Amino acid sequence: MAGRSMQAARCPTDELSLTNCAVVNEKDFQPGQHVIVRTSPNHRYTFTLRTHPSVVPGSIAFSLPQRKWAGLSIGQEIEVSLYTFDKAKQCIGTMTIEIDFLQKKSIDSNPYDTDKMAAEFIQQFNNQAFSVGQQLVFSFNEKLFGLLVKDIEAMDPSILKGEPATGKRQKIEVGLVVGNSQVAFEKAENSSLNLIGKAKTKENRQSIINPDWNFEKMGIGGLDKEFSDIFRRAFASRVFPPEIVEQMGELSSVQKESNDSVSLNIYIIRPTSRKITASIGDDDVDDNSS
Repeated sequence: MAGRSMQAARCPTDELSLTNCAVVNEKDFQPGQHVIVRTSPNHRYTFTLRTHPSVVPGSIAFSLPQRKWAGLSIGQEIEVSLYTFDKAKQCIGTMTIEIDFLQKKSIDSNPYDTDKMAAEFIQQFNNQAFSVGQQLVFSFNEKLFGLLVKDIEAMDPSILKGEPATGKRQKIEVGLVVGNSQVAFEKAENSSLNLIGKAKTKENRQSIINPDWNFEKMGIGGLDKEFSDIFRRAFASRVFPPEIVEQMGELSSVQKESNDSVSLNIYIIRPTSRKITASIGDDDVDDNSS
């Protein structure tokens, strides 16, 4: 789809501002699609979309953090085009995020568990686009936090193939959050935020799917490499979106090998997301972009 000219608008609701999505009318795009927004020939930004009937057709609405990140003003003409992720190369393996209280009036000394924060982040933003340098608001435990994406590493596709890990960490500028993406939080400079848990640095976070699984080390002897590969790929097929496995050409072989060899019932349990009502409207932060 060729790019089209649209007008930047203000996000219609506080709830939508917390989704990190740009908002359009359903006559223009479908929810869940991704777009590239070009503000100039050399400046482009990737967003995931949601729809709302109050957005005027031909407009695309952004929250205040999104407008600040992309340097957008209300009514600005921008070029918008559909974007498709290469899911073999652009699924996020690890993402490092700087975090701080959004507003000074909400500062406290309570400890915040980064492991729970990371799980909630994936729950809220699954299948969404993220870019290095992106700013967003994150709601956790009835508090609002300002986030800044510092670093993104792509997921190793060998996980899907049952091959040894390459050991290479591919840096990417834009990626897609999936169920097995890992998030590491680091507090902003001079922040008084009290972070606890293991998700404070990348080194302490490991994928739940390890391409170097050794079943003997796990106390399960007598399993050959073929079974280990079948188990790993079958497990991957339950964590990664199905289209990724299909794209890698692994889904059919996983199903066949699993049926021929052993029945594997694997369940991923994620915490239930609580709906939090909080105001992050333009009145809460000085807005000079209107």
